[in-house]
Amino acid sequence: MTGDTGAEPAEQTNPAASHDARAAALDRIAAKLERLSAQRMALRKAMRQFGEDFDAKAWSDAFVSPDADEINRVLAVIGGYLALVNNTMEAITAGARLVGIKPADGARGAAGILEAIRIDGGFTDRQAATFTELHHTRNRLQHSSPDVEADELHRQVRLLLRHLPRFVNSYLKWLRQHGIEL
Repeated sequence: MTGDTGAEPAEQTNPAASHDARAAALDRIAAKLERLSAQRMALRKAMRQFGEDFDAKAWSDAFVSPDADEINRVLAVIGGYLALVNNTMEAITAGARLVGIKPADGARGAAGILEAIRIDGGFTDRQAATFTELHHTRNRLQHSSPDVEADELHRQVRLLLRHLPRFVNSYLKWLRQHGIEL
């Protein structure tokens, strides 16, 4: 009787398929991370529609405006935020699968993956908590956006842009510690 190796059937019978799957996962991660720079620039450009320093009052006024042009300006910022958080989390999840990290006990989804990577030394407590918060706001925007307030989203957009570069660097360092080079 053979024990469960935890490997997928294709990995058990075809090492080339396993290698190809790993290469495809690495390509997906690299593509997601490469896209972040352009997405950050796009978000910053959308934010400048509300003043050079993303003026909170201009943002708040547009956020609640019934004017179609104002709504479109707000949606450009929201879309940029969603794209950055989604791409980052998709890269993180793919890397966690490659490393073999499962969500931390008692946590599910993105929060569980972030916590598991934190436990494994990939993120600081603050980085894991910050990105969990950013992802929670992303979920609320996608599923119940009326309960997100203008000032909260203003703060979250700034938080994302401030923390994303160090967060990604920590993630890449963690991958390298597990022998994964992009």
